[in-house]
Amino acid sequence: MIIVDKKKLEAILACIAEGTIFVGADRTIEFVNDRAEAMLNLPKDLVGNDVFTCHPGSLSQSLNEALDQFRSGSDDVVKMTLEVGDSNLDFSATGVHSEGMYLGALLTIKDVTEAVSREQELTALTGQLRAAQEELSTPVVQIWDQVLALPLIGSIDSKRAQTITEVMLERIVATQSEIIILDITGVHSVDTNVTSHLLKIVSASRLLGAECVITGIGPDVAQTMIHLGVDLDELTTMVDMQEGLKYAMGRLKGSK
Repeated sequence: MIIVDKKKLEAILACIAEGTIFVGADRTIEFVNDRAEAMLNLPKDLVGNDVFTCHPGSLSQSLNEALDQFRSGSDDVVKMTLEVGDSNLDFSATGVHSEGMYLGALLTIKDVTEAVSREQELTALTGQLRAAQEELSTPVVQIWDQVLALPLIGSIDSKRAQTITEVMLERIVATQSEIIILDITGVHSVDTNVTSHLLKIVSASRLLGAECVITGIGPDVAQTMIHLGVDLDELTTMVDMQEGLKYAMGRLKGSK
């Protein structure tokens, strides 16, 4: 068995890239490397001091509980986080035991500021991608003066229906459009909920003074509307987008 003397051991620990602190069984600090001092902005004369007189106050309860666990024989690694200035630090505390005797606790500190920053950037990017995806899923296109077209593709749930309504109403106001062509040819399935959402979109458009023309209605949608008791006389429907555009042009010419 090779025995490493104290000076050599301290020299080894001092070279570790992570911050390292050893707290004895009596909770006094027995070793602190330069990296830990720099990361925590600690003074140089910590050895011999009680750990609770010099460590960051926000860790008091967590560290105290961890030391109690280690003294009871626990070998679990306790992890904690701390913000020091502009830095994000991860603490890991491990109980040190030898032949059933508790010797103290080893605290290692890792600077994860860069990783946290990357995670925040990824979260922000994910949000931007989701927003772009939602925008692409509701492509409101101005195809003529005062005429908007909204070709819907895929499935429609409550969240998407809400997004569709918000985007469309914003575009109606921005373009002062009078006709909205809502094409549902590409919608995968249309059930009672989807039909209800479509009717709400029509009503919301009407409140802003725009007429909503629904195109691409198939037999299933027609049956669902009848089942809901929808007054079809209140809806403007066309076979396809082309017929809807013809209708819109005719309406605009007639109003001039």
